[in-house]
Amino acid sequence: MRKWIGLYIAAFLALTGTDLASTLWALGKGKGQEFNGAVADGAGMLEVERLLTINGAALLFTAAMLGWALRRRDRIDPRYIERPERAVLNYLYLNPFAARRIPVSALHYIALAPALLMIKAVASLNNSLIAAGIPDLISPLAWSVQKIVGHPTATYWIVIMILFHPIWWAALHLVARALRQEGARGAQRLVPAM
Repeated sequence: MRKWIGLYIAAFLALTGTDLASTLWALGKGKGQEFNGAVADGAGMLEVERLLTINGAALLFTAAMLGWALRRRDRIDPRYIERPERAVLNYLYLNPFAARRIPVSALHYIALAPALLMIKAVASLNNSLIAAGIPDLISPLAWSVQKIVGHPTATYWIVIMILFHPIWWAALHLVARALRQEGARGAQRLVPAM
């Protein structure tokens, strides 16, 4: 379990570094602006200290929850492991620690780790495309949403939710597959040798 948490922390730090570097690269070339209002100043430039603070807090929370969820993976409802798409949209609950929620919340908090890594990878790729002057993936979506919604913060969160759900679906499937394989290996160990 420590190995998985350590790998997650290393990947999170590396991808935060690539996100930061690619954002600074794009901003340094005068291309684009910081889209996330939580880490941008009024001129659309990146507030590095704020980015690092938010990412540090996110890392502490997600690493702790990953550890919590990994210790409870045997309590995940087998229906979610067999059909993880059932867990895609039921992530709105107040208490993931409630006994009745653990059968899905443990899966959610294991899947949150690869989902965040995938989102960071997409952001880094997108920033790099902007910096290189290549048409990026997210700007056309963001401008379309901005035309409809009008408010920059609302636009940001709508775009995040649009991008999050397919990544969330993929992460849940990835984790469910790993848990099925882990279960199969565990069952093989229980079978006596002939």
